Amino acid sequence: MLSIEIVPSKDATILVPILHEAEEGDERILKTIEDPSTTAYLAQVGDDIVGAVVMRWAPAESEIVYIATEPAWRGQGYGKAIMRWIIEEAQRRGTAEIIVGTANAGLDQIAFYQKCGFRMDSVRKNFFDYFPAPVYENGIRLQDMLMLKLVVADLPDETTHP
Repeated sequence: MLSIEIVPSKDATILVPILHEAEEGDERILKTIEDPSTTAYLAQVGDDIVGAVVMRWAPAESEIVYIATEPAWRGQGYGKAIMRWIIEEAQRRGTAEIIVGTANAGLDQIAFYQKCGFRMDSVRKNFFDYFPAPVYENGIRLQDMLMLKLVVADLPDETTHP
């Protein structure tokens, strides 16, 4: 199991470029980081920053607003390590459920969340209509936001996911 440290951060100069991997608009990322209802975190291994996450914590339903792993660190288990921390933190906080949304065309992201124990929950149709021009990923137009949910209460006492 990888050992990472997750630390709160409001340093937009570090967070925005990392989270740009999860969101097209830097302005939207900045607004989210500055939102008092969210907490942004950096994931570090020693002095190296491997990723970032922005959470909206709530007892009933917490939301992963953004999660991203630096490209150079992908495929090495750091995304799963960040997710493991989120799930463990949700358990410590007594959170009932965690939700996360991803684009209908984000095939790798959809698979990642399901591997981490999330299940399809709902669709936010036409979510990406705010884009000024059509955006395509995997040859599919981004249109809808797929919402996935993990019911924390259904997990064993000792987190085994992801």
